[in-house]
Amino acid sequence: MEDSKNNKPVIYQCNGANCRKKKGKRLEYYIKKYNLKGKIEVDKMDCNDRCQQAPVLHLHPSDIWFSEKDLGTIFKRYILNKK
Repeated sequence: MEDSKNNKPVIYQCNGANCRKKKGKRLEYYIKKYNLKGKIEVDKMDCNDRCQQAPVLHLHPSDIWFSEKDLGTIFKRYILNKK
């Protein structure tokens, strides 16, 4: 579940027009809520044509694509339970 370079999970956040327009804020909220600053990386990615799910996120290296509305479940299942 962790990136081999730095042992941190990485969440890629879509930087496409539709995702930027929806202004996802939950990612920042969950990082603060679960005190994950410095324990998880967040990076921008180009649009991947998943606009109907905007704002779109991708968990690496688990290769899980999800919408921000599913972020709580993803955090609990794939990030918090792995620590």
